[in-house]
Amino acid sequence: MDKASRDLIEKRCIDDKRKQPGVAFPSATYQKHLFIIRFDISDYILGDREKYKVIARAGLRGLCRLFDKIAKDEMKINELSDEGDIIRRSLSHFKFSATIGFGAGFFRKLNISEKNTPKKLKAMPGYLELGDVVPYLLSQTDFIIQLGSEVDYINRWVFQNQAGIVEKKLERKNWIYGMQQRLYSSEDRDDNEFPDIYAAIKSWARIADFHAGFQRIDGKNLLGFNDGVSNPFRLSNNVIWTTKQDESEKFKDGTYMVFQKIEHDLEKWQNIHEEKQELWIGRSKGTGLLLGTLSKDDDQKLASEMNSDNELVRRRAVTRWKNLYNQQKFPEVKFYDPAEPRFRGIQLECPVWSHVRKANPRQADGAANILIFRRGYLFTEDGSNGKSNSGLLFICFQRDIENGFEYIKKRLLNNKNFPVPEQRKNFNSTELEKRLQHSKLAIGGSSKFRNANHYSPYGGSEPNTGTDGLSGPSELGVYPQGQTSITTTLGGGYYFIPPIPNKRISDISEQFFD
Repeated sequence: MDKASRDLIEKRCIDDKRKQPGVAFPSATYQKHLFIIRFDISDYILGDREKYKVIARAGLRGLCRLFDKIAKDEMKINELSDEGDIIRRSLSHFKFSATIGFGAGFFRKLNISEKNTPKKLKAMPGYLELGDVVPYLLSQTDFIIQLGSEVDYINRWVFQNQAGIVEKKLERKNWIYGMQQRLYSSEDRDDNEFPDIYAAIKSWARIADFHAGFQRIDGKNLLGFNDGVSNPFRLSNNVIWTTKQDESEKFKDGTYMVFQKIEHDLEKWQNIHEEKQELWIGRSKGTGLLLGTLSKDDDQKLASEMNSDNELVRRRAVTRWKNLYNQQKFPEVKFYDPAEPRFRGIQLECPVWSHVRKANPRQADGAANILIFRRGYLFTEDGSNGKSNSGLLFICFQRDIENGFEYIKKRLLNNKNFPVPEQRKNFNSTELEKRLQHSKLAIGGSSKFRNANHYSPYGGSEPNTGTDGLSGPSELGVYPQGQTSITTTLGGGYYFIPPIPNKRISDISEQFFD
């Protein structure tokens, strides 16, 4: 699909004002910076749920009114030009979007009726249930706000831009009464508007944590590999948005969000030989193509030409690379399919325990075609002992978390017995070798197969797949020598991103209340 067609679909989504921005649009390519703020309902509200439900409802409506104002380009910021002029900019100039999602605790703590609660929402399980090996530091929260923009400062400015907040000079009981009166009034009023997110939530919620993310301009992650290559098409797929069959009519066109923070041990990673890194990921570090697409020498040559200072050489190389990339980027295309000769050999040099094959086996011999839409961002933070912490803010969206993220996490990535013999028989060495011998395809011989299916840097004839492809051939993410895995999941949460009712962002929260 060309850019004009994509732009047309995106404009239609924006004009429909049904789906929240920050999921499928704007493209993450334009939003280089992400700011995640997670909240919990303040403890004092729980003393009298029905009484303080009024406060939370009014405060939440004020928060959504703030987002509505931003969407209508009514909120502007001053930008200083190179010439020293002050230019008044709307936030859309910076490709800004705000997305709000709600956890199971939000509905439980505010005693929201079952008919107004998403059907498949639950709290994120503990680390053992998801197959991780380290207790989570970050736990489920009651709701989440995701801010995205070209400029990091814009996200932070929307969160808090007031040096001091002017309080209403009313006694608490009168303030609550006033909130009640505004809440049940059908008129739009300006006296319940807030200058930023912090002002909107401070009376009824507390901040649990912040997370700032960014994207590399070359599209790679901190491990040095291309990321998000085989994502479902963001503007048109059946992966993201809920349907009438999934939810009630009011929650159609919502989505379920998973947020997890994953820390990388870059020091250990950088001490691993590049060839072994590629085997663990399943891609070439130079071109980002699946291992086996090109010979090692041809892949290195293509990568070199793509970085050439000779414009003609570089353009030819990029054209060749793009043709190969376009064949592989669709997540439905199988790694191994005798009916598709152009992909022969890929599965033999891309180990079965590599990250790309565990995260999406691509229907290998009848494996379920489970897809999620990923929108992850990188992070770096100050750590202890003079070291910085870094990794991935993993964010994904789907219609059903159990049949999406959890399936991939528990049955594929964190399955210590992966591959599952009863599901993907072609991963069984005896059966696959027999199949190759009878195949008319010139795969490259059984020695090539053995190198891919049996490779283990620690010896032994069978790959011990461990947890997560980034951990390589290990047992539950721990190497035989006692080393810990390269990646550690720190925790996160599950959230429902509701649709926008009646094209009014200010009413997002109102659909939860009778």
